[in-house]
Amino acid sequence: MSKNAFYFFMLDWAKEQERRGLSAPKNFKELSAACSDDWKNLSSQKKGIYKARAKQYKIKSQSNASTDKKTTTGESLALLELQEKKEQEFHQNMLRYIESVVSLGVLHNNLPKLKFIFIHTNWFCKKNIGINKYEFFPAEFAVAEFSIENGIEDIYHELLKPKIPLGWRRDAIEISQQTHQIPINLEDGENDFSLMYDKFTKFLDARKTGNKYPPLFTLKDLYPAVESLLMKMIDDDRGCLEDYLIYSIEALFTELRNTAIKNVSSHDLPLVIGEYRFSKDYFSDRRGYECDFHKIIDVTQYCSKSIVTRWGFLICDYCCDYLDIEMIEGVHRPHDLHFDINIEKQMYDIQCRTKKLNIEREQTTKVDKVNGNRKLHIVTKHKNEISQRSDKEKLNRWNADTSIDRIDNIKPGTSQTNTATVSTNIKLNMPMRPLRAPKTTAQALEIDETIDPLNEVNFPPIDLKFIFTSKQVDEVLQFIEKTMYRLNCLWEEDVEDIK
Repeated sequence: MSKNAFYFFMLDWAKEQERRGLSAPKNFKELSAACSDDWKNLSSQKKGIYKARAKQYKIKSQSNASTDKKTTTGESLALLELQEKKEQEFHQNMLRYIESVVSLGVLHNNLPKLKFIFIHTNWFCKKNIGINKYEFFPAEFAVAEFSIENGIEDIYHELLKPKIPLGWRRDAIEISQQTHQIPINLEDGENDFSLMYDKFTKFLDARKTGNKYPPLFTLKDLYPAVESLLMKMIDDDRGCLEDYLIYSIEALFTELRNTAIKNVSSHDLPLVIGEYRFSKDYFSDRRGYECDFHKIIDVTQYCSKSIVTRWGFLICDYCCDYLDIEMIEGVHRPHDLHFDINIEKQMYDIQCRTKKLNIEREQTTKVDKVNGNRKLHIVTKHKNEISQRSDKEKLNRWNADTSIDRIDNIKPGTSQTNTATVSTNIKLNMPMRPLRAPKTTAQALEIDETIDPLNEVNFPPIDLKFIFTSKQVDEVLQFIEKTMYRLNCLWEEDVEDIK
């Protein structure tokens, strides 16, 4: 019902009836019928009051409609602007925090000893739970403590086995095969998020500043994935998401690099260039820093444990030389590609490769045991029968006629299988070229020169009148057939020479 003057009169009439102790109809249709007579008898002056109320309501609703605009996807522009403003404030607070921490490190001459927390996560799939909002189902995560002086000092790494929602299993398998290759039903995977939360908080408790956890640095594109991981681990009775700050590791890398190079150059690296350089991941081909699972399947570049370690190598590579810190192999930079490995390391690699082969057999080979045993029995029986045959039986089988299937391949799509018994001395209807030794004269060219084919018997004079006998007719026909066959052979040889 439109909210006109009669609408507001109807509301006041219902309230008046209730004040008098009378019941007013709850249905708008019945209520309008009950008070229509009173509205008609109402004076124009009192009707003007209700018309003014309806006009004010209309103006107010139009103003609210103009301010609460929405996007084509149904999002409120006011909420989007508010969210964008919060993100800008968060970004500025993050930059101020990083700058203040690094400045304090320079002031107290302990910048290489400052410790930072890195976090990285892989996932199976992400589920859309709203406009530009997703729920990630994590497959792996790694949390590491880093300092320029000691590199990566400690790592907490976990492989997960979350419950994949109905309808998302295929997406999870495809993402896994394209990236980290962690099976969705990994036997060693952890699915107790409360236990993981206890380990995670225990790892961070020693790094607290007062009562606050240190910020978690990760790639800015991984903000939603890390936030979803924390939401799954956090329980309402134990903590809240606001206790954890997720900051950009690219911004930290840029600030550390600019601070380290100040003694040499005054040119600061812009944040955009810092993000670009950090995304290059120059040490992605280095091995030996991944977890045992990714070592076995030989997929190192996607391992979260290897990624957080490579982040530390990249920061040290840009900062250690300017801070006069000797780069130690395996701490500040990865091991060289060619280095000696001890015997224990070689044995460990052999065991890993053996385990990898077992995993690949289990994942990629699905053999039907019943059919497999039956095939093995048939093959063994056939081998035994062959081994028990005597030479005489083999010769008899070789000389015996065998049935073959002849397929007509001349007409495509209409080939028919005809079973015929073919022996060694069978004569085919079509002429067959005899095989000859190389560098010898073809049989078609071997003509008996003593016989003159153009004799008077075969080719009598025209004016000679005689009657051919049946024998003479047969000889002429055989000669013509033989001559045509030889000409055909010569033509085929010429064609082959041309080719």
